[in-house]
Amino acid sequence: MTLFNCLECGDDFDTERSLHAHIKKHDMFLHDYYVKHYGRKDLLTGDLLPFKNKEDYFNSYFLNRQNQNTWFDQTEDSLEKQAILLEMLEFRVKHRNLKEAPNEVELIAAGLPSIKYFKKHFGSYTVACEAVGVQPMFTGRLPKNFSDPIDAKIFIDTREQQPLEFSKKEFLKLDLGDYAIENKYFNYTFVDRKSEGDYKSTLSQDNLERFRRELSRAREQDSFIFVVVESDIDSIEKNNHKSSHKANLKYIYHNMRVLQHEYRDCCQFVFSGNRENSVKLIPRILFHGRNLWNVDLQFYINEGLLNGLDRRKPEREKAL
Repeated sequence: MTLFNCLECGDDFDTERSLHAHIKKHDMFLHDYYVKHYGRKDLLTGDLLPFKNKEDYFNSYFLNRQNQNTWFDQTEDSLEKQAILLEMLEFRVKHRNLKEAPNEVELIAAGLPSIKYFKKHFGSYTVACEAVGVQPMFTGRLPKNFSDPIDAKIFIDTREQQPLEFSKKEFLKLDLGDYAIENKYFNYTFVDRKSEGDYKSTLSQDNLERFRRELSRAREQDSFIFVVVESDIDSIEKNNHKSSHKANLKYIYHNMRVLQHEYRDCCQFVFSGNRENSVKLIPRILFHGRNLWNVDLQFYINEGLLNGLDRRKPEREKAL
């Protein structure tokens, strides 16, 4: 039988709940108790980590994403870094009961290291995933000619309220998404364009089921929808912090994760950064179609491997 010991007075308790109730008798809050006796520190700066709840506290290693990235960038490969990466990944997989490892978008939204760090310290993300008992969600490679210019007509849904500008375009009523490509190149791939506001609204409680029905239709039609968001995670979080009407981003990210895992065979979320990038990215997605259905596209965007995309924001983490 596991006993829970009070580090203030030495008394033992049968349950953690009993221990937590007892701690109040020492005129202490839980965060004071855990910070005093365990004092977890940021691996980069040595500063104490804040306590929110016990589970997160013992699975946190950095105060923020910048410190996390700097620490993983700072030195060469090491067993310590491998161990920390595996601990963070395993906690995410087990805590969320995932059958497949998080893709790049989920890792970044959850504040975890990018896939590039797993590749750096393990040689591949697959190796790290297998070490914790899962496979990556997407395992395909980006086509070598993905960055080549696309000379094709783009179909735009007549209901699209803020249509993007393409050199060749035609407005049609589409059954799925907002954008498709002319019949010569069409292979059941669509793009659903989202502004930052659209993204948050779509994944809110009011609109979630409607979007789920659209993804179900895509599956029934053996089609795939790339949800291209004209922003990035950093910008969304910064803008939400400044907003007088804050969205519950934790809830939004939760819904995105659930949908991404549930519909990984017919949907992928991609953050382009801005509208200009979307104009360059969407024709490539539509042209290459099925060849991208199993590619973690966000990884390549974050790593700057897609020629022509604007990387004006130096504070943004490089993509996968």
